[in-house]
Parts: sequence; structure tokens; C-alpha cells
Amino acid sequence: MQLFALIAKQDGGVEEKEKDYVYNFLTQQLAEDKVEEYFELFKEFSGLNEMDQDDLKGEKKLTSVIDSVRVLAICKKINKTLSQPQKVIVLVRLYELVNAETKFTDQRMAIITAAADVFKIPQEDSLNIKTFITSDSPKQVTNTNILVVSHQDDLPSNVRQIKTEQLHKFIFLLNIPSVDLYFLKYIGNEDLYLNGLPINNQRIYLFANGSTIKLPKGKPIYYSDISSHFLQDKTSLRISYNVNDVTYLFPDGVPGIRNISFSEGYGKLVGIMGASGSGKTTLLNMLSGLAPPSSGEILINGMNLYSKNNDLKGVIGLIPQDDLLIEELTVFQNLYYNAKLCFRDLSDEGIR
Repeated sequence: MQLFALIAKQDGGVEEKEKDYVYNFLTQQLAEDKVEEYFELFKEFSGLNEMDQDDLKGEKKLTSVIDSVRVLAICKKINKTLSQPQKVIVLVRLYELVNAETKFTDQRMAIITAAADVFKIPQEDSLNIKTFITSDSPKQVTNTNILVVSHQDDLPSNVRQIKTEQLHKFIFLLNIPSVDLYFLKYIGNEDLYLNGLPINNQRIYLFANGSTIKLPKGKPIYYSDISSHFLQDKTSLRISYNVNDVTYLFPDGVPGIRNISFSEGYGKLVGIMGASGSGKTTLLNMLSGLAPPSSGEILINGMNLYSKNNDLKGVIGLIPQDDLLIEELTVFQNLYYNAKLCFRDLSDEGIR
């Protein structure tokens, strides 16, 4: 609250939209009985309790030495207390406060810049945050760390985009690669939901791992959809996975899987759901190279998983649902046990 207050009191004092922003921020972050207590602290530190703000409108004063010292002291305390991702979130909230009245004056920006320097946040990240928060058009976000969700086909070619069905205006998502964080804002007027809660127009949300955006029309947007777009620049390995009309028959001729087809690219997280006995394990065995299909084919980067299995070694791995280390076994025994599960076609000597 002190940092909010010290920024808002600059250049003529606190504006109404800034007060509203602080109050709404407290409402979303605190229990109801604490909101008024912390809002009074904001008013105290910003000078709202000491003077009539109408007397200050249009009056510009330099940031006082006392305020400058307080800003540095607060930032240094935050720097010692919070983790780096948390400090980035603080910086985002500072920009969001100033954007409430779009009052990006030199004095306010000097305080934000000082905070970013103390927090050791790269200048590029700070500029990206400002661009993300102040932009309301894709033409303003030709930046590789900002992604736009829209149904429109005429966005600039250098804008990252996820195409969706009809959507009023745009969703913007910002990636801060130094701390692997994502932030979200929506500037339209339709009903969107983030993890089941309504998204307010222009408010900035942390888009955490596992988050989902529910749109008015079309499929939801998942965290993995967003992260995969940004991961494209970080990996030179491109994997395509295609399952073409696959069928599996048990030894007695009873079909276990019938005519399954799908295609996926890299960076996707796919779940298989079904009732008990519906064939989930059989399908996974086929997809992982353990059980050849009776008909159809499974292709990884155009190579058949079974006829070209030597060329695809190391492409498929197993991640168990739970930690499968058994305390009673040695390290070697644990590795040997898991290898037996994964490579059942190898001899004991081959596994060793």
C-alpha cells in the first residue's frame, strides 16, 4: 500500500480511478474485514486524509526527498522478502495502477523504474509489461513476448496469434521468460472466465500453470496452448504425431481398439479418458510402441513407430503418475525395476 500511495500522490495527487483500482485490488486480495483497514493506510500514505485533492489538481511538484527515500527503502525490503516472480507481479501491479488513469508522468515512471532496478528486473521485461498493460490494439503489440487471441484474419503478420471463434475484440497474453510467468487481459465486453471466475475488462490476471480460459464460443484455451506458442522459439526439435485408422485385435480376435485416428504437434498435453475396460491401456501401449496395431499406422515425424523403431529411440519416454522410488530398494535396484517395466522386450543382460 505504501508503494501504491507514493506513486499515486505524485503530479497532483490521487485520481478517482486510481482510488477505485486500489479498493478493487484490496477487495480481490483480502478478506472483507481487512479491506477498509488497508484502504485507510493507502489514504494516509497518499495524503488523502490530509488535504483536499481538488486543491491539488493540475499542480505538479517534484518528488520530495522523503518520498524518494521511502520508495527505495520499501523496494529494498520487498527485494529481500519476495521471490523474483513475486517481484515481477508487484511491478505489473504498479504499472496497472498508473494505467488506471493513464497518468504515465515522468515522476511516476521514475518511481517504477527505480523499483524495477532494485528488483533487478531486466529493462526489456519492464518495457514489455508497460506495452502489454497500455495496449488495446494488436497493432501496438508487435512483440514476440505478447500473444493475441482473436478470430480476426487481418492482424499484422508479426503478431503472435491464437485463432478462435467469433470473439469481441481481443485477449492479450504476456510472457515474462526470465521468471516463466504469463499474464492475461481482455479488452472486450463478452463473458469470459478464467478458472471458472469472470474476467473483468482491462484487469490484469496472472495466468498460472494449469489455468483455463473459457470463451463464449468454441474450445477453451489451456495453459499448454499458450506456453507451446512461446516454446516454439526455444526448441529446434519439431515433433509431429499421427495416428491413422488404428485397430487392435486381441489374440482371440476380439477387437480392443477400432479405427482410431488423430494428429498432434509438439508442445501439446493430451489426455485419454474412458470408462474401465474401454481400451485406454491398450491404446497407450500401441501409442508408446509396446503393442503393434493389427491395422493402421502410427507415425512420428512421418516415420512408422514400429517399422522404424530404431530411428525413433529416445523419442518416447515414461513419466509415472506417482513417485515410484521404493525406499527398500537401492538406487540400482530402483533403476533396474523401472527399466524392466519400460523395456520388457530386452533381456536382463541388455537392461544391465
